[in-house]
Amino acid sequence: MSALLTVKGLRTEFATRDGILPAVADVSFELKRGEVLGLVGESGSGKSVTGFSIMGLVDAPGKI
Repeated sequence: MSALLTVKGLRTEFATRDGILPAVADVSFELKRGEVLGLVGESGSGKSVTGFSIMGLVDAPGKI
């Protein structure tokens, strides 16, 4: 069965006054029909940024 969603090496960074801040680094996964993926982690670990990055909703100064 082919994948409905494939994410390979996802990286999202934010430019700050102090330099580049990596928010998501090297995230990879594949989802097939009927599968469910849960993102679990501490506050600030990049769960929301991962989702926003996949949907293309990261605003400047973010870079996917």
